[in-house]
Amino acid sequence: MYVCARERDRGGLTTEGLYRVSGNKTDQDNIQKQFDQDHGIDLIEMDVAVNAVAGALKAFFADLPDPLIPYHLHPELVEAAKIVDHMERLQVLKEIVRKFPQVNSEVFKYVITHLNRVSQHSKTTLMTADNLSICFWPTLMRPDFENKDTLSTTKLNQSVIESFIQQCQYFFYGGEIVETSSNEGTPPPHGHGLTESLLALQLPPPLQPQQIQHHLQPDPLM
Repeated sequence: MYVCARERDRGGLTTEGLYRVSGNKTDQDNIQKQFDQDHGIDLIEMDVAVNAVAGALKAFFADLPDPLIPYHLHPELVEAAKIVDHMERLQVLKEIVRKFPQVNSEVFKYVITHLNRVSQHSKTTLMTADNLSICFWPTLMRPDFENKDTLSTTKLNQSVIESFIQQCQYFFYGGEIVETSSNEGTPPPHGHGLTESLLALQLPPPLQPQQIQHHLQPDPLM
């Protein structure tokens, strides 16, 4: 997951339709196969398209035994999305994020930070926070689309992920709530670039899907 996101930050932030346009499935499968064999692979040397790497990143979360956003918190997120007052809604969402298991929380922060970076280049990528949330909320929440209740909350779930992307610095970096006159992301305050924030995250080597589960108590990131 970290390798894919890092490569997207290196060379994919100007790719139109990033995460929306599907990559070559063969390349994507090859990335996953190579990563299983060598967690230090260099995707530049593999010479694969940006969208294939983006697809591999999404596939990582699709293959987790449980979604990155724990199922038991989904009802709370839906109710929070219904709150009319903008500031109150964000405050409630922030409290819910604090309920994430430690590993899930750190990885979620990492992913949202990356998506915020992508949204900052929306004039080139055409991927605003709104577009990215449409692409990513099913991957991060893994809903049961055969359940009619899921269909009725689709827009609410999507709006929650959009809020996380737009207000990245408020949720994860101690920043203030920002005005969102556009869907483009805003970098964390205090002069800390998102690249620095990404590099600061030390994931367990390697981060395997089974390490992100709702019942985990220890913090392997320490």
